[in-house]
Amino acid sequence: MRVPVGWTCTEVPPGDAGGEQNAESRPLEAFRGVSAYVLLGDPGAGKTHAFKAECKILGAMGHYVSARDFLTFEPRDHPEWGSESNRKTLFIDGLDEARAGSEDVRTPFDRIRAKLDALGKPPFRLSCREADWLGANDRTHLETVSPDAAGVTVLRLSPLGDEDIKRILKAHHVNDTGKFLREARQHGVEGFLRNPQTLVLLAKVVDGDGSARRWPASRLELFEHACRRMVQEENPEHRAASQSSAGTAPASVENLLNAAGRLCAVQLLAGVTGFAMTDDAGHEGVPHVDELAGEDGRLLRTALGRKLFNAHPSGRFAPIHHHVAAFLGARYLARRIEGGTESTHNGLPVRRVIALMTGCDGMVVTPLRGLSAWLAAQCPPARAPLIERDPIGVGLYGDVGPFSTEERHALLTALRVQGPRLVPAHQTAPAFRTLATPEMVETFRRMLTDSSRTHEHQAFVHFLVCLLGQSPPLPALAEILLCIVRDETLLAD
Repeated sequence: MRVPVGWTCTEVPPGDAGGEQNAESRPLEAFRGVSAYVLLGDPGAGKTHAFKAECKILGAMGHYVSARDFLTFEPRDHPEWGSESNRKTLFIDGLDEARAGSEDVRTPFDRIRAKLDALGKPPFRLSCREADWLGANDRTHLETVSPDAAGVTVLRLSPLGDEDIKRILKAHHVNDTGKFLREARQHGVEGFLRNPQTLVLLAKVVDGDGSARRWPASRLELFEHACRRMVQEENPEHRAASQSSAGTAPASVENLLNAAGRLCAVQLLAGVTGFAMTDDAGHEGVPHVDELAGEDGRLLRTALGRKLFNAHPSGRFAPIHHHVAAFLGARYLARRIEGGTESTHNGLPVRRVIALMTGCDGMVVTPLRGLSAWLAAQCPPARAPLIERDPIGVGLYGDVGPFSTEERHALLTALRVQGPRLVPAHQTAPAFRTLATPEMVETFRRMLTDSSRTHEHQAFVHFLVCLLGQSPPLPALAEILLCIVRDETLLAD
């Protein structure tokens, strides 16, 4: 997204549990004088774009690097990172994607700290998905490599403002932005507007006048429609891919989506950074696409030439966004799993697929939380085990709308013990709003009327109240919610 955005953020003070909704939102540029900060945000919120924009302003005194590359390569081999005598501000992007999560998520984090120390503790910025930031623990340990006594500032990226939304829509050929916004609110998809990624996807799916196409009713439908549209659009910059498919019969949209999904699933599960189309572009971490080809070689190359993938200067092809890769990879796996059992050969065993996503502790590893969440959304046999392994991720990174009443109950029950991790509730709750249906009233009633006053339970009640505030009204819970508001012993923190 090349549209100028007025990125704003709120500062997270030490010890803050994330529940403060009224913190002052300030432009990101106001923190340029801070020696070290962490930028938190949801998938697609714009962390990478914000970092690249801020780095560009610093010119030769700043350098952008992915956390994965920062961990992989040695500082002595990359003088562009700076040195003790030539201190640059480093923008290290994607701590969440670098965290292996198998046994100890602190390992890659500690390696980042070690490299910052080896570079002489330069000024730095580090980005991370909020759900994968370990709060006070991460802040305390990161402060040991802070360039000065000021420590580390933690910032939370704010949702898009109205003017930025209109700017992005106009850049994607939406002429009547006012009508588009009104239609979005009338169709109940206003939540898509505040996130740059889902806003752009929405602009791709819906015609500029906001009425010629069917508005998506869910995140699952939004991603499906957007990916279908993008896979039909050739990217003229992808010469290697387009030339390889010249003279062949056009592939169907479904086959292309499956091919793209296969590439995304392999990339995520194998931990590679992309795929090479030419012999000189392939190296460790970037396999040649022909290694996966088989009888699908033409399809794989054609898929890489569509707008679902970007071509990098190094010659590798990678999905346009990690979240899109997670959706497509899960879509492919769900279709391979469907109908498959341990005793058949026509499908993948769901337990085997889930085993590839989990670490030694049985929980979903950090880089695969998006993939597992979208798999839960698209593959009913995978839901119960994934709810058990990552209940928060299932909602934050996927779509719980397709869940049955039993699955919704199981998810809420699993979330109940996650109370403190559900903050800031006003930001996490909207992703779970579709759990609030008339069939779930009794489940909500039992949880809201629980007499417990522990910190964990109060955090969970706060989350439920925010969730219900984002969902269609459930009149049967009105009296209970009124009692909660009047109860001074509840939500006291």
